[in-house]
Amino acid sequence: MKKFLFLTATLFFSLNIFAQRPTATLDQVNDMVQNATLYVVMEESPLSDYNAEIRKAVEKNWSLTSVKFIHLSDLDSTKLQNPKNAFLTQVTMQFGEDKDSVKYTFLSLLIGGEYETINDLPEVCTFPLCYDGSDEEEMTYKLPAIIAFFNKHVQNIQNNPKLLKDKKFATYTKLKKNIYDKTLYMIKSEQTADLDEAAEITAINPNVKTSICEDKSTIEKTIRRSKNSEALILHMVWPNDMEMIQEGEMIPGRCYKIILDTEGNLYYFAFHKMNGNASAFGMTAKDWKTLIGYTK
Repeated sequence: MKKFLFLTATLFFSLNIFAQRPTATLDQVNDMVQNATLYVVMEESPLSDYNAEIRKAVEKNWSLTSVKFIHLSDLDSTKLQNPKNAFLTQVTMQFGEDKDSVKYTFLSLLIGGEYETINDLPEVCTFPLCYDGSDEEEMTYKLPAIIAFFNKHVQNIQNNPKLLKDKKFATYTKLKKNIYDKTLYMIKSEQTADLDEAAEITAINPNVKTSICEDKSTIEKTIRRSKNSEALILHMVWPNDMEMIQEGEMIPGRCYKIILDTEGNLYYFAFHKMNGNASAFGMTAKDWKTLIGYTK
């Protein structure tokens, strides 16, 4: 299995983010949509699955600006300090309030300008992809749905600037969009053993429809099927590499649970701390109970 070859710090900047970066303004977002070129930053390795998948995802699902694909080594101060440039790039993040050393990889949409480093570039939105060091194949196939969300989210920001401050996408979760007539696709191995069967889930939420998949192939086909409005996917962020689990203990990090469709709509965004419990990943009974409000 291939591990992420994460972006390496070069020149005068670093992509390791350990603090809250500044938030873009509505004027900056509007100017980006009207005038900017989006630079999609790819990994240096020619063997990276991420590069091929992000290119296909952006070409198919990003419609707001012109696009150029570059490698990190191609970035320089001229590009970064140009307010007519935007950047779609992976960033490594660590949360100081969690009081642990866990690092995550997020996908961030940033706007250029006269700032000292790339760490200072204003953020439009940031979305969790995986744990630092995870197998990239476990998330790259979801990139089309994630980019479709980015595309729609920027348009939503233009209509509702408060979304710029909504880092946990609570606005979308609070909408409780109806999922009664939809099917939620999820991978069995990403769920705790107590809640990895349809019968166990429907015992808590009898109105939710799930498709429990043995591997990613069914979900990947669902995502590739253009604009399947009846399908939802569960994007999980957890330490899915057994090397991260030792003697029944899990890295004491976050487990993100995100439900979205292939058209760019986000339905549910939540996370819980695993606190070293090796069975504390996946959707919880609380999550399934919360989704009852989405199926009435």
